[in-house]
Amino acid sequence: MKTPLDPIIEALSKQNATTARARHAYLEKEAERKTFESRLIQAADGKSQAEKQMNAQATKEWEAFAKALARLESVYEFEKFKLTILDKEYQAQYLEIKENGKQIARGA
Repeated sequence: MKTPLDPIIEALSKQNATTARARHAYLEKEAERKTFESRLIQAADGKSQAEKQMNAQATKEWEAFAKALARLESVYEFEKFKLTILDKEYQAQYLEIKENGKQIARGA
């Protein structure tokens, strides 16, 4: 049996799956971060840890990784925002249906 909430429930389900994929991609890249940074710092020139870190952070590889991580985080946050909007839309439609049902029952 179809209900008026079916389209928004379907949209929520699809958005939830999209958000989950974005979250996975972001967290996977975040998990790589420490290893990646450590490798670059270890290979960098410098006498102290601070100097090696500064030299590693100045590389194109570090910049590219940081940009990729930031992009994945941005996509994930955007998808979470879209999911929140859909959830609020669902809540609004649900409350409207509930209120209309009460009004119909009073009028009957």
